Amino acid sequence: MMQMNERSEAIARAQRALKALGEHPRSSKTELGHAREHVNACYSHGSGEYVWNAVVQVEAMAERRYGVSSTEEQRQLVEATEDLEEPATAARGRAAEDRAVPSTGSTPDVELAPTASR
Repeated sequence: MMQMNERSEAIARAQRALKALGEHPRSSKTELGHAREHVNACYSHGSGEYVWNAVVQVEAMAERRYGVSSTEEQRQLVEATEDLEEPATAARGRAAEDRAVPSTGSTPDVELAPTASR
């Protein structure tokens, strides 16, 4: 039997993949129905192996439709770069500053509408 938190994670992943398929304009009703059967299997089967296999099937369908890497591959990339998060953020900030439009040295004149004084 699967632990409840493990089943919840599996169901969430399968539902995200199904949602992505549903949002793609070229997904057919047949394809969505097949993916929905895999998601439903996550709820009804007690075997962890069977549930995770169903998740992999739905994710693979979404991957084929979009041509993107699977969730597991993305997770591995995130884990590999987690320790580098702060330096990467700093580097992105410096890159953004480098791309910033340089100041022209003068600011445009702004006319304020006269206000009524009482």
